[in-house]
Amino acid sequence: MHDHITYAAGRLGTAGSLPDLLAAAFDGLELVERAATVLADPSRGPVRPGLDTALSEASQACWALATAPTVQSAEAGPPARTLGIRETVETLSRFCLQLTEALVAATAHTLDPADRIACLRAARHIARAHVVLI
Repeated sequence: MHDHITYAAGRLGTAGSLPDLLAAAFDGLELVERAATVLADPSRGPVRPGLDTALSEASQACWALATAPTVQSAEAGPPARTLGIRETVETLSRFCLQLTEALVAATAHTLDPADRIACLRAARHIARAHVVLI
């Protein structure tokens, strides 16, 4: 999971256009949603408080950003590496913050109000996921 997050964070940092940035952000939001789903599975042991909220907020962030006209789909990331639950949650929390910052920054690169609204709604939800994970 850590490798996926590192790859997704790198895509956010190197996006050269608004479509690239929004595609990277959308993929990152989906990654947060998948990771929170795995971490919230009670069969893996005790579930950390807040993971259900993080999952819900990540899902809502995906739906919010999906309404942006500029969003495009992107390619798959690199193979996964296994980490402990605590380390994964910490990495996921930092990545949620990076996603929030990228989505807010994306609003400065578009004149389309629908893109701006979608980015800000997604940022609000993924920021809430970050808060419950810290």
